[in-house]
Amino acid sequence: MPEIMPGAEPFFVRGGPVGVLLLHGFTASPSEMRPLAAALTPDGYTLLGPRLPGHGTRPADLNRVRWQDWYTAALDGYRLLRDQCHRVIVAGLSMGGALALLLAANEPVAAVAALSTPSQPFYAGRSWAQRNARWLGYLFPNLPKKLSGPPDREHPVPRASYPVRPVRAVHQFFEVVHAAALALPRIHAPTLVIHSRTDNLIPPASAEYLMLHLGSTEKELFWLERSDHVLTEDPARPQVFSIVREFVGRHA
Repeated sequence: MPEIMPGAEPFFVRGGPVGVLLLHGFTASPSEMRPLAAALTPDGYTLLGPRLPGHGTRPADLNRVRWQDWYTAALDGYRLLRDQCHRVIVAGLSMGGALALLLAANEPVAAVAALSTPSQPFYAGRSWAQRNARWLGYLFPNLPKKLSGPPDREHPVPRASYPVRPVRAVHQFFEVVHAAALALPRIHAPTLVIHSRTDNLIPPASAEYLMLHLGSTEKELFWLERSDHVLTEDPARPQVFSIVREFVGRHA
């Protein structure tokens, strides 16, 4: 079994009868959800941050998984919390947000929060290379990432993320984004969407699409004006955590 990167370990915090499942994004690890977990811990929730398959080990592992493997891991996390808690709320960042929405469409979650979450406009806007990633990956297994945010930014916890994008996995990433977009009308749980107007990876049109197509009658959209993509590590994270805490508390 591949060795897990330092800081990429899953986490579990034993708390009360309300569970919160925290899902990380593409090429990242549970480390990016730990700051949000720390913000929720004083409220006494039972918290689970699973490590999605292919993440937190080595990039080659991510090129070998399918998006259904990520969803199955998220579903396993939901069921683990459901067996121990009276209510389960799901929150995800980026691809984790798409998985959270897909869970909300298929399972009786109490509420769902989607942070910096890609949706159909992002899927429809794929470049030629992104549309053919599954084949190009045999020629170029990995491509370097573009810089996200200022290079001197301090992170609240040590980052455990791949420095490259495994190319074949990019195809699976877009597939789960598309699957979640198709499932939006079936979501009836209260839904929180948080997005930055200056997100450097996912254009704001995705957040607008979510709000337009969600089946839930109780849905909220909060805009951030100058933040980057990884909201849990952004300077505006105290505001993000406050919004999420209030939302979770309301539905706990």
